[in-house]
Amino acid sequence: MKDLLTTPDYLRLVASLDDLDRKIVSLLQSDGRMPFSRIAREVGVTEKTARSRVLDLIEQRVMQITAVTDPSVLGYGTAALLGITTRPNRPASEIAQELQKIPAIDYVVVSTSRYNLFAELLCRDRAALQATIENEVGKVDGIQTIEVMPYLSLHYQLAHFEAAQNKVPDETGVRPREIDAMDVRIIRSLSEDGRKPFLQVAEELGVSEGQVRLRFKHLTDTGTVHVIALINPMGLQYRSMAWIAINVASGHSAMDVADDLARLPNTTYIAICAGRYDILTEFICQSDRELLEVIDRNVRMLPGIARLEISIYSDLYYKRLTPIRDEAVAASAAI
Repeated sequence: MKDLLTTPDYLRLVASLDDLDRKIVSLLQSDGRMPFSRIAREVGVTEKTARSRVLDLIEQRVMQITAVTDPSVLGYGTAALLGITTRPNRPASEIAQELQKIPAIDYVVVSTSRYNLFAELLCRDRAALQATIENEVGKVDGIQTIEVMPYLSLHYQLAHFEAAQNKVPDETGVRPREIDAMDVRIIRSLSEDGRKPFLQVAEELGVSEGQVRLRFKHLTDTGTVHVIALINPMGLQYRSMAWIAINVASGHSAMDVADDLARLPNTTYIAICAGRYDILTEFICQSDRELLEVIDRNVRMLPGIARLEISIYSDLYYKRLTPIRDEAVAASAAI
């Protein structure tokens, strides 16, 4: 197993970024393929400086530019959020770092709630998920209990944090949609490097560059994929984050409630799930006051919510999602 600090897919949390880096990250969160020349114009520096800053952020693993899409496109047929309680003989932060070394785990939260830790687990299928829980997660020293909340649908993603905070009515985020085998291959290629030239993608796939460009535009226009800069949001001053677990009231649709949640400001992630809760939603805010206002004035006012439970993040360990290396999955004709 590679060490956490030497594995390129892990995103480092830095105490703070300077103003220039924050401006550059913000632009690349809106469009991860933005040319260096335009970045330079937008932030008022030379193209050489813009290029150097971007490459340095990537090299230092503060940021990765990748395709954000439904995980099934990358070969992950099942997902779950694990709610974990720990024993007092080992700090939760140490356990979190060990959990993050498990390849199937992409996201670990240290929390102050019913659970000490949350871990998102993405696997090829349910058999692999169960095996990972039993043979890897369950053997980590210091874990007391594991509650599994399997996803029935990853309903919504929006990793562009500024857009999440200032949501506009036509913001669709990333949602699951049916696509063909060629679209799957294009997305998988860009998930490895979101700034990869379209010509290189075309040569890999044996098609024309024009076809890649047209397909990519359709994929982004429909909200099937966004190529953006991934960064730990706590490094961008979003220091107040929470999972909100929701039980849907009798007579209401979980899908409808999830759609209402997706339209709210500060929503970045929504999963409809089985288990104790019906919906899991992530909110990111810059302060506890802002988080309170979002929950009290927006979430609690939605029709169809019978009960909610708030879990505040103390820390977050984050890595980008890479494709499962399986040609059969890559050639699949549907999500």
